[in-house]
Amino acid sequence: MDDARRQAQLGIERLAALLRMRAWGEDGTPPLHPAQRALLLALAGRSGGLRGGELAAQLGVSAASVSDSLRALEAKGWLRRRPDPDDGRASRAVLTAAGAALVRRLQHPAAGLGPLLQALPEQDLGHLLRALQLMILEAQRLGLADGPRTCLGCEFFRPHASTDAAEPHWCDYVGAAFGDAALRVDCPEQRPRSREALDATVRRFREAAPS
Repeated sequence: MDDARRQAQLGIERLAALLRMRAWGEDGTPPLHPAQRALLLALAGRSGGLRGGELAAQLGVSAASVSDSLRALEAKGWLRRRPDPDDGRASRAVLTAAGAALVRRLQHPAAGLGPLLQALPEQDLGHLLRALQLMILEAQRLGLADGPRTCLGCEFFRPHASTDAAEPHWCDYVGAAFGDAALRVDCPEQRPRSREALDATVRRFREAAPS
């Protein structure tokens, strides 16, 4: 690993450690194990809920770890499990009203790493979101996660298909151009792209990247 990558790894790991510390209530939210915090955030906007296996895949953890977190969060009244309409033997975890209210607190700009991100100018935020698209894709290819619904993995996403230099990308779902700072890591409207089309999209995303 070259020095630039070692420094990037060190920086990300230190930020992850900071987030873990803040997850224990240092940001004013109820004390939460980081795994429980991540699980609640994964359920945000998922009105139909998620199965335990889907949560495990999305978070890159074991099914046993998800099961433990689900029991703890259910006991606190922040989620409930209901029968899966597609499989009577399975259940889906959904947020309760109290859980949804807690998630809104966790997503507040003052929570977690929010204050650090608020300090980033839009251009720098766009660079970060570009890098996150590629890092999440690599995590998915390595089998570390498969839940994040990114722009890069979506069939509606057309990188550098707009003639507007400030908003170079195009979304077929909304029919509008947008810039790097509007790239989404988790979009509920995402439709997974085929492997063949994904490879071409990634090449386009990389090759047309601004200097």
